[in-house]
Amino acid sequence: MPQRALRAVLMRGGTSRGLFFHEADLPPPGEERDRVLLEAMGSPDPGQIDGLGGATSSTSKIMIVRRSERPGCDVDYLFAQVAVDTPVVDYRGNCGNLTSAIAPFAIDEGLLGDIPDGRRAVTLANQNTEVLVEAALEVIGGRAAVKGDHHISGVLRPGSMIETRFLEPAGAVFDQLFPTDVRRDTIAFEGDAFDVSVVDVANPTIFVAAHDLGLRGDEAPSEVNGDLDLLGRLERLRGQIAASLGMVEDPADAVTVTPGLPTITMVSAPSDPAADLRVRVMSVQRLHHASPMSALMCTATAAAMDGTVVADLVGNENGLLTVEHPKGLTTATADVVHGATGPVVRSAGVTRTARRLMAGEVYVRA
Repeated sequence: MPQRALRAVLMRGGTSRGLFFHEADLPPPGEERDRVLLEAMGSPDPGQIDGLGGATSSTSKIMIVRRSERPGCDVDYLFAQVAVDTPVVDYRGNCGNLTSAIAPFAIDEGLLGDIPDGRRAVTLANQNTEVLVEAALEVIGGRAAVKGDHHISGVLRPGSMIETRFLEPAGAVFDQLFPTDVRRDTIAFEGDAFDVSVVDVANPTIFVAAHDLGLRGDEAPSEVNGDLDLLGRLERLRGQIAASLGMVEDPADAVTVTPGLPTITMVSAPSDPAADLRVRVMSVQRLHHASPMSALMCTATAAAMDGTVVADLVGNENGLLTVEHPKGLTTATADVVHGATGPVVRSAGVTRTARRLMAGEVYVRA
């Protein structure tokens, strides 16, 4: 059987890596496109040995990009989270880390025409959530700058700083900041009762204190991901809350129907005095090696709002939060205005670096 070649670029954005496609080079949305994306990544297979996925949720991602026709926007992009060991392509949310690579990809691919050198702003429209993103980056010689002195935890070498601000990101999936209508819920789960806060900023996140789950809060990814009983318990908790949010009828279906969202972020007091908070974030049934950028922005927002599980640990009215995760420290910002009708999230953002790793063709069976 002949193989079909598709143009693709392999990009790192923040602490994630994925394939970037021009929308015109892929089949239209539907089963054929999903089959192509699964095969390009090598899923379903825990090792993704027959594709370009890296066998983790943060390296099994795809961005589908086009020049925008929306007024005031430069680029439209659609994020696809490709499950590693199940045949699922999830379009429900966005990837904050890989979003930082959208503007460099668009500039380097010529989607925006000739770009003058200097610090430039690019407006992105995420098709998954309809949230607008402002990306500011350096352009040198008509290309996105790579070299720089900005270091992010989880990436070996420094790079050129990319500032990303998600505009009015609340309600990205559920159309409201608090999908359960309250800042804190007490839930009964497998004989226990503890508090959670469900906050929808960039992506919906379930916040829970690590000690309520019997954890220290400083667990390494290998420790959690090697404990199948713990992974099963965390997924059952996520499934129960996904069902309460109407995402699935049966909590057991969450693993296949909505494997990526909502995420679980476990919070605790930091061990590093430079940090405000420590987090451990679950991503597609595994503990993330660092933290998804969307979860960081959601955490910074939750910290700025009294009554949430996060605010219990760190009151942070100025919207600047330094988070300790398994790879080090990261700072996120949230611009939250507290009005008479409740909080309004004007923006949330982080700084990242990104790099073009490879350009060529990926082969799938025709």
